[in-house]
Amino acid sequence: MLFVLVLLSLAAVIAIVWRYARIASLRCVCVSWMSRSRLTSDTSMSLSDSSHLPPPLLPGSDAKWRKPFPELSMHKDFETFIYSFTWEDPYEDLQHFQLTETDRMLVITSAGDNALHYALAANPQAIHCVDMNPCQGHLLELKLAALSTLDYEDFFALFGHGQHPDFANLLELELAPYLSEPALSFWREHNNLFSHSFYRHGFTGWAIRVTSLVFRMRGISSHIASLLSATTVEQQKQIWLEHVKPVFQTPMLVRLLKSPMFCWYACGVPSNQRKMLLDEGTLYDYLMDTFEPVLCTYLLKSQNHFLRLCLTERYTYECCPEYLTPTGFYKLKDSASGELNAFHLHTSSIIDALRTMEDQSLTRMHLMDHLDWFSPDATEIDDEIKQVHRVLTRDGAVFWRSAAKKPWYNARFERLGFKVMALSVRQGTEVALDMVNMYASFYKATII
Repeated sequence: MLFVLVLLSLAAVIAIVWRYARIASLRCVCVSWMSRSRLTSDTSMSLSDSSHLPPPLLPGSDAKWRKPFPELSMHKDFETFIYSFTWEDPYEDLQHFQLTETDRMLVITSAGDNALHYALAANPQAIHCVDMNPCQGHLLELKLAALSTLDYEDFFALFGHGQHPDFANLLELELAPYLSEPALSFWREHNNLFSHSFYRHGFTGWAIRVTSLVFRMRGISSHIASLLSATTVEQQKQIWLEHVKPVFQTPMLVRLLKSPMFCWYACGVPSNQRKMLLDEGTLYDYLMDTFEPVLCTYLLKSQNHFLRLCLTERYTYECCPEYLTPTGFYKLKDSASGELNAFHLHTSSIIDALRTMEDQSLTRMHLMDHLDWFSPDATEIDDEIKQVHRVLTRDGAVFWRSAAKKPWYNARFERLGFKVMALSVRQGTEVALDMVNMYASFYKATII
């Protein structure tokens, strides 16, 4: 009975937060309009007294990254972004990508963090970022616009701390000229996302909030704080084993993790991918194989910004992605370096984006875990692999990660003219594949 009561209480909290979020999203349209009206009035008075200043850039006048896209009915299903941060380790990617300035690559947009990391590391000639969800493109556009015009303090406040008290004004006065019309409309309607923690939003934000709630209900918030402040990996490991790991064995969390709805709406894990990992073991085993090696290898205080963000809802200056460091920020901001000019944002499926490209025009593709979303009886996956084969240069390579140790679609690549090789496959809780360690395998394929 107590378990049922707790579970119902948790469901009630989630329902209330969800209803509040939907109401808030409607209210922010009105607030945004009122703010813009006052801002336009104030700006007009200011400009009348400063006629010697150059005219301000118009909204969208310097937008250059987003490829035009038709508004499709499926876009209405995406009211917001799924991922507010990217959940794959770009440092591990670069070990295998061997990027150079002559490379032309395709990646899935997600939150754009890894694409920015690739630009910093190698300044490739072109980075095509593809996502069916327009809101993921809106988020990357915002980061590119912010890199183009904001100072470091404002930039880190937005995407490091996830909070800025004056985002609405920044949007209108600084960022608007660099944003496409769809992106600008989205951020005007959602200009409250930075009023508190930005990283509590999106579907991944649900996972962060529910996890935090579970930790509070179990009374281990102080142990989580100790985990984050540990100064040695051995100390961190002890806290994990004695205080945090047992929570994952509680019936409430086990029931939550078994829910297909929670896996999708909170974690962004679709049903086909969930089935792939369940075919090879239990969800509990998968989670232990994910977290234990990471917590026994990387210090959360300074070495693993992925888990630190999930537990604190923000980055620190000492523990953050490369593009949020002063060095990374100023390198990307330097217009002479050309890194930002490499970005091309596509709002479409991967196969539709590939169909617009010339034969042998890309040297690297990273499909992330995208292929896990297909079911084994899906025929369209063959069409996509054929397009990958057509667009990839003969000496190019395509990469992917999977929730399965040996995903079923590897055989499809081999049948359609690729040589597939495993770069890393998870082996229990002994070794972390990378700082995230969320996926069971990492693969590379080249054309035979």
